[in-house]
Amino acid sequence: MSLVKMYIIDMLGYMIVALPFYIIGRMIYLKTKKKQVKPFHELTLALFVLYIFGLASQTLIPRWDIGIMGDTGKFYFDVYLFNNAANVNLIPFHTISQYFFTTNANVDNWGGVTLVNIAGNMFMFSPIGIFVPILWGRFQSLPKILLLGLGVTCFIEFVQLFIGRSTDIDDVILNSIGVVIGYGVYALLKIPYYKVAFR
Repeated sequence: MSLVKMYIIDMLGYMIVALPFYIIGRMIYLKTKKKQVKPFHELTLALFVLYIFGLASQTLIPRWDIGIMGDTGKFYFDVYLFNNAANVNLIPFHTISQYFFTTNANVDNWGGVTLVNIAGNMFMFSPIGIFVPILWGRFQSLPKILLLGLGVTCFIEFVQLFIGRSTDIDDVILNSIGVVIGYGVYALLKIPYYKVAFR
């Protein structure tokens, strides 16, 4: 759970920083375009945009570190574009099977690492399957939302080749499953909505 908490806190930091910039930008856009403000749509869009910032913080933004050296008092800001631990896996289910059927003596909580990587890779992409069909009607079918989710995760994995992060076909598989799970939640939520709206 400490790993999950660490990732959530890290994502929230980026989302909080992005919030005022989004609000200001959105207000300028609505005023300039003279768009009608729909509270539910605006709230949903804001949540989705903040989620995108949180997702990018864990997938597209290179790892970095900032601080002051304790011995010299010198300020430092380092961006890590190269990582010796990063790897590329193009064999489907290879990494997934390693998590389930092997152990790592160098990792104390291997079960927790497995949970974070398997469940985290799925549920981190579930909001795409929920928010996108709500915000944009043309993505209300499963094939379209799955294709979109597949495109997003493939783009992320491609970019990770150049920013010191690992690229893994199993991430694409798990991310896509997460999008489908999210769409399932959207579909379940839509049923009672239509029953109330059109009874």
